[in-house]
Amino acid sequence: MMFLRESNRLFNSTAFASASLRFWPGILVLVGVSSAFFSGTLHARSPIFYESEPIQREIDDNKATLETLTLSSSHASPWTIGYASNWDDPPESPLTLEIKFTKDEVIDLVALFPALYHDEINVKQSFGFPVRFSLERLLPDGSAEMIANHLDQDYPVHGMGPQLFPCMNPVLTSGLRITVTKRALNLTWWPTSHVVALSEVFAFAGDRNAALRGKVTASSSYDLRGSWGSACLTDGFSLNSQTNHELRNPTLNFRGFGDEVRLEMDLGRERRIDEVRLWPVVRSIQMNYPQMIGVGFPQAFRVELASHEDFSDAKVICEVKQLSQKVGGGPWMQHAEPTTGRFARITLRDGVRDSFHQDHAEIKLGELELLENGREVTSGLRISAPGYQTTGLSLLNDGFVNEGRILPLREWLTEFHERVALTQELRSLWPVATEARIRDEKRSRTLLLIAIGLIIALIQVVWLVRVAAHRRWARMRERIACDLHDEIGANVSSIAHTAELLKETIREPSATQSRLLLNLIDSAHLTTKETKHFIRFIESENQDLDLTEQFAQVANRILGTIPATFSIGNTRSFNALDPTTKWNLLLFYKEALNNIIKHAGATAVEVHTQRIGSRLLLKVTDNGRGKPEDSGDCRHLESRAKVLGGQLEIRSVPANGTHVTLTFSRNLKS
Repeated sequence: MMFLRESNRLFNSTAFASASLRFWPGILVLVGVSSAFFSGTLHARSPIFYESEPIQREIDDNKATLETLTLSSSHASPWTIGYASNWDDPPESPLTLEIKFTKDEVIDLVALFPALYHDEINVKQSFGFPVRFSLERLLPDGSAEMIANHLDQDYPVHGMGPQLFPCMNPVLTSGLRITVTKRALNLTWWPTSHVVALSEVFAFAGDRNAALRGKVTASSSYDLRGSWGSACLTDGFSLNSQTNHELRNPTLNFRGFGDEVRLEMDLGRERRIDEVRLWPVVRSIQMNYPQMIGVGFPQAFRVELASHEDFSDAKVICEVKQLSQKVGGGPWMQHAEPTTGRFARITLRDGVRDSFHQDHAEIKLGELELLENGREVTSGLRISAPGYQTTGLSLLNDGFVNEGRILPLREWLTEFHERVALTQELRSLWPVATEARIRDEKRSRTLLLIAIGLIIALIQVVWLVRVAAHRRWARMRERIACDLHDEIGANVSSIAHTAELLKETIREPSATQSRLLLNLIDSAHLTTKETKHFIRFIESENQDLDLTEQFAQVANRILGTIPATFSIGNTRSFNALDPTTKWNLLLFYKEALNNIIKHAGATAVEVHTQRIGSRLLLKVTDNGRGKPEDSGDCRHLESRAKVLGGQLEIRSVPANGTHVTLTFSRNLKS
């Protein structure tokens, strides 16, 4: 009983050790996957590990949005520059600007366009934008309502683009008031420490700029020959062009020969025209030739509207008898007396002379626009000049000028503001993203080192478990071998000795007694011999022994004088089996040979091994009398095959021997 208990303990321990050995393929896969995963995080921007991922995603989104927004460029030479406070004002003195619209309108958006300058390294910068200020709308009853209040803290947005101030609950508005309590630090060469400067003020009633040509009253103003002054704040000329900067051939413009050209167009239906815009020729954008700005622009013009084609009921809606401003880049624009009509007549006179061709009188324009509620309505219409010599009439309303495609004013300001805001945000995000990436790289290296450490620790734990199991198995093996030698070996030897003494004490034993005593003695000796063989097997590192050598030794011991032929293949696969499988395979093999000795009457035996894919095959063949048809099943072989988890095939032909074939899955120790 002790032997059986210890044997069970031995094989349980062996199975545990074998299982620990079978962990190794999984451990190796785990190591590979973990290494790939943690090393991959160094390159894959995963938000789990990467702080920079949302920042980079925001940068990418901003870049994608910027690509959809139109570019904007500065005018080579604007009509006017804008408004600036007086140089002699004390820095702390308050300043008030009031703008009176030409007519009351419902305002929903106000845009303040900063003044610009080039710094010492020729980079364009904004300057003079109020630091602390309030923006109010003036109501027809004389009261005022706040639109934006930045009197208690510095205005947070800076940049070269227009600053937009939406009007909550739009109401009928007569004008605007800007009150400045803190001026900006002066960065230009002007001899003043602080200054307020703006390029233009826009007040939108839908798409219409209600502030255009509004009357401006300022508590302080710097006036310089029409370039700087209060009136320059609402003349419609900002320092940037409301085009998409898709440049085209600068010679593609309308030309009228002579001192006067009269144009006529059919608007297609009755229109209520309330604004006129004339775009000058601006070739210096591409040719760097400032003398060509505004060449041919009419110094006097009149716009008439009629309901009849013969202009018998024509009404003058806009007339300039002598242009008071020097021609520059961007459109000349002015509100017209809102008038309804279908037919328009535009008379242009006295084009600005080309300094190189003073003797040639010409009138030139980049584009002619008539607007209804802030929207241009003349694009693509047929224009005629009856009785006048002209070229490029179709270019007058094709939507393009030398600086690019013309954009609606409000749409252009909104996109310009968005582009500047996104550009500023990108500039602030780039250093943040760089710092986050540095932290991410450090975190990734730390995580990778931790992962490697955990993998190494896991491998070491498994190795220690394996070593502990191996040692436990070795100790148990030694204990079982010792118990077998001391208990079973001694008992079997005692039985054999007792049988011999019993034989000697019987003077005349019968034939049956003699046969039984001899069988008992032979069985005891055989058991002793087999026990010693088993002890040697479990005392040795049997999993490292050559199993095929064991096949030969067992065959020589069991078959005796019967010759055995061996065809051994794939010895490495058989030797890699775990100890339990090896032992069960040897027991199966011994049972097959014992059957040959007992029943076959064979004169030759063949042993064949091979590997078939992931399975191993053991085949034992003899040339004996074969298995009798009335014999029972080979229960011992079937039992051993079941323990091995294999398939047993016994094929026997009377007088032609028996073929015993076992196939089973490999159960490797590593």
